[in-house]
Amino acid sequence: MIICMVYVNFFMIFSHIFYFSRQTSTMFCLKDGGWCKMPLGAICVLLFRHSIFFFHLAHFCGVLSQVVGPSDPVVAIVGDDTVLPCHLDPAVNAADMTVEWTRSDLTPRFVHVWRDGVELVNKKNEAYMERTSLPINNLKLGDISLKLSKVKLSDRGSYKCFIPALSGQASVELVVGVVSSLIITVMRNSEDSIKVVLQCESAGWYPEPELLWLDGEGNLLSAGPTETLRGPDDLYTVSSRVTVEKRHSNNITCRVQQRNTNQSRETHIHVPGDLFNPPCSSAGHIIISVVVTVLLILAVVFVVWKYRSKCQGRNTKISTDHREHQPLTEKKREALHPTEGGIDTVDFDMEQEKLNARFTEEEEDKFHLIMMVHFLMSHKCDLENDIHELKLKLVEVQKQQDENQSQLVNNIKQTEQNNLKSEKKNEEVGIETETNFETMKENLEKEIEKKETQRKSVLYGVDVMTEKKKELDDTLYKIHTQREKIEWQRNEVQIQFQSGNSEA
Repeated sequence: MIICMVYVNFFMIFSHIFYFSRQTSTMFCLKDGGWCKMPLGAICVLLFRHSIFFFHLAHFCGVLSQVVGPSDPVVAIVGDDTVLPCHLDPAVNAADMTVEWTRSDLTPRFVHVWRDGVELVNKKNEAYMERTSLPINNLKLGDISLKLSKVKLSDRGSYKCFIPALSGQASVELVVGVVSSLIITVMRNSEDSIKVVLQCESAGWYPEPELLWLDGEGNLLSAGPTETLRGPDDLYTVSSRVTVEKRHSNNITCRVQQRNTNQSRETHIHVPGDLFNPPCSSAGHIIISVVVTVLLILAVVFVVWKYRSKCQGRNTKISTDHREHQPLTEKKREALHPTEGGIDTVDFDMEQEKLNARFTEEEEDKFHLIMMVHFLMSHKCDLENDIHELKLKLVEVQKQQDENQSQLVNNIKQTEQNNLKSEKKNEEVGIETETNFETMKENLEKEIEKKETQRKSVLYGVDVMTEKKKELDDTLYKIHTQREKIEWQRNEVQIQFQSGNSEA
């Protein structure tokens, strides 16, 4: 390297002399203690030879090659492949050089080491095993960029590209992003019943994103502050609420974006117009709850009554059919077997037909019971979800009440030194606020109690239907057993008849 630098200086000196000789067309030299003129052509030839030698030496030593990295960070998404750019300028063949990619915050710090035309895997950090490569064709062109496959969140950080032979290095900053889906939930605003509150939440982002609300025309909506939580896995969860009025477009967009990774996700929701209508009053809720409960009880009673009526009607029909068909059976038997030695299977066939018809009826009843049970179970799940939401609201109201009481105590302490009028005013405000909280809690508790009553009614209906289904299953099993028994008896009679004919 020192020799190369000497020749560089030598070349610079001769370049200045050449420029001066171009101006005077002559050059002075020292000869026998005096100055003489040197021909311009000789000077040009001398400089040309030194220039050729210099460039060959510069290429051999790599004096002019520098390790160059990107000025901006490299952005990658988890799971994708990316390239950490780094090259030599001017480009020289780096296939025979040692190339080191490192991260100073790792142990061992080597991400990829290329030496003597092969990768040194034994020096490599385990986190990058089988995920990095330096294409040989790129190395020959001076491109020492590192290809990184299946990017992980832990890959983010600062990398160094280093070539020991050139004593040159460059830094590459890798920014890794993680994106996720969004969920919008529709809620009512307890303060204003003609407005709708939308909540948007998305979990699993990195780096920290921002959340925006847009209307149907793409305009930003004024929303509450975005809540951001960072989990133990370094991933962010963001959520925000916006109050939508009827004057807004019914098409609302929630967008979560990362500016530094240029990544964004969004979801849309159409808010139906009927959601903006005022909800039913508490009296209306009571009426609806009572009606639903009564209808459920009536449905259960009707099913039980229908089932018992059908059983009684079936028994009456069987006895009547038996009396009506007995003479007919004798006539059919004589018509079918007028000759002596015939086989009598008419009774078996008629009994089989009656059992088949009864089996079909019982199957239909079972189907209706199953549908009713499914309906009741679905309604039970809805009621349990409503109860859960109401209990969460009750907990939230209790929390707000506790915070309000603490704030009131602090205010009273701060006004102890003031006059009695200020203290009395704070006390009145506290009593009024406390009354509001108690009213909210009382309404929620009443609503929970009504839902619980409905749920118990539904459970009673489910129990009744389930018990009837068990009875139907037993009946179907008995009918099936009787059908098999009759079929077996019929076959036995036929076998005996055929055996008698063979002996005759």
